Parts: sequence; C-alpha cells; structure tokens
Amino acid sequence: MKKLFAIAIGFCFVALWGNIALCGDDRGPRMTVAEREFDFKEVKEGTTLEHAFIITNKGNEPLEIISVRPG
Repeated sequence: MKKLFAIAIGFCFVALWGNIALCGDDRGPRMTVAEREFDFKEVKEGTTLEHAFIITNKGNEPLEIISVRPG
C-alpha cells in the first residue's frame, strides 16, 4: 500500500512539474514565453539595443502583466 501511495505522489509531482494539470483546476490565465533569455553578444558602447519577447496567454481567462523586472 505504501508503495502504491509513493508511486501516486511521484506521478502527481512529475505531472505538475511538467506543467500538466491532472489533479486540479485548469482554468485561468497561463503565460508562455517563446524564449526566456536573449544574448546580444558583443556590442559597441553607446549602441541602442532592442529585442521583443513574445508572451502568449494559453489559458482561458485574461492574462494581466502587473510588473516586469529585468534580470
């Protein structure tokens, strides 16, 4: 019985860790980002740089981005 319980807990952990909702509510916003970081490589001083990160809402409710912090 303990072995079956441990397997079930492990399965739920892997499912949630892999962003698969098996145990719970699947409603709400779900943000996905195509790329999490971008490297401009070597740049001359004084150069203006720009890069757009594509953010998509894969959920079924509106996604509100309240704040952004550069890393």
